[in-house]
Amino acid sequence: MNLRTLVKKNRAAARLAYALREKRNAAMLKKYQGLPLDPEKILFYRPDGGYGDNPRAIADYLRGNYPELKLVWACGGKRFFSSVPAGIKPVVFESDEYFRELATAGAWVSSTTLPFGTIKRKGQLYIQTWHGDKFLKKIANDARKDMKAYRRGMAARKFCEPELCDYFLTGCEWFVPIAASAFGYRGAFLRCGMPRNDCLVAVDEARCAKIRGGLGLDREVRVLIYAPTFRDYERTHDSVPSDIDLARILDALERKHGCRWMCLMRAHDGKTLTVNHDAPRDARFRDVTSYPDMADLLMISDMLISDYSSCGADFALTGKPVLLYQDDFARYTARGRTLYFPREESPYYTAANMEEALEIIRGITEEDARENCRKILDFYDSFESGRASEEVSRVILSALQSIRESQEGKG
Repeated sequence: MNLRTLVKKNRAAARLAYALREKRNAAMLKKYQGLPLDPEKILFYRPDGGYGDNPRAIADYLRGNYPELKLVWACGGKRFFSSVPAGIKPVVFESDEYFRELATAGAWVSSTTLPFGTIKRKGQLYIQTWHGDKFLKKIANDARKDMKAYRRGMAARKFCEPELCDYFLTGCEWFVPIAASAFGYRGAFLRCGMPRNDCLVAVDEARCAKIRGGLGLDREVRVLIYAPTFRDYERTHDSVPSDIDLARILDALERKHGCRWMCLMRAHDGKTLTVNHDAPRDARFRDVTSYPDMADLLMISDMLISDYSSCGADFALTGKPVLLYQDDFARYTARGRTLYFPREESPYYTAANMEEALEIIRGITEEDARENCRKILDFYDSFESGRASEEVSRVILSALQSIRESQEGKG
């Protein structure tokens, strides 16, 4: 048993690991607190998957409009460095270089919680963008309350966001009480939408063509994306215990629309997505788990199949068909996570088996799909603007200007 597994399975080991990490983080940040804040520097943090999610959308906007800024990207390892574009400095999370950049950056933007022990200096801005805001499955403290597999790994974890965060970002009113119950956060919100979803609200056809070309997709082929979430009770995030037969689904789509379809398969966090039916042997399938930004993949897709992931609500912004395949619902909610709302209240098209899935696919029209997407967005009280990156950047630039003026005043 390795150290990481021990920590996940043993509460005492988890408490000790978190306590040691907290002390280490605080000590490292104090080491650099004598250095001045840099009013031109912004640190972005995304632990896994490389350059993507909400931090990417904000960084892209700032990089394109304010090239004089110093952008730093913190990620989970050097293997992700290749995804970070020129002009942005990549650093390894919790390395000495990371702590120096974190201690001196005028603003932080993260898509997940920062570790306890993180110290924010006076004048620094911290915006928490989270990696979703329209959930099905419970998260953080909400999941810890009623789920053994999650509770073991989270036994000693604490969230620093209630004390450090200046803003939580959201694209729906539904998320506001969730932030309070899941993270203990009762501070201010930026109600402007999720930056990663800007491209789904205002689609850039030239960007779509470039992404499709990079993936080797012909212009005329339609795209199904299959993106299930992880199972806390499984040892891997890339294996999904499901009887879904994606080849049969592609066959049904091709017969219905009279054209070719491809399926992009994306694991939540793994190397390769594995399902019971051996889809990878079919030339119509492509694994895109390593692709750094899910928003790009949603933007070029014509249909989404997921299960308990918030990507379904994001995809609803496109007005295209969303199907949740939940053949393991009883097991998932018993051994995994419970949901935020009863299944019968779900606004989604939901299938419990292949026959139900095929019936929905054969029967749904384009107008049905658009109406269903409207119901999903209304359910969450969504207010995605398509300009979230710009709105968040304006707040960041204002904070940096305040630091600049403060330093000039002292000088």
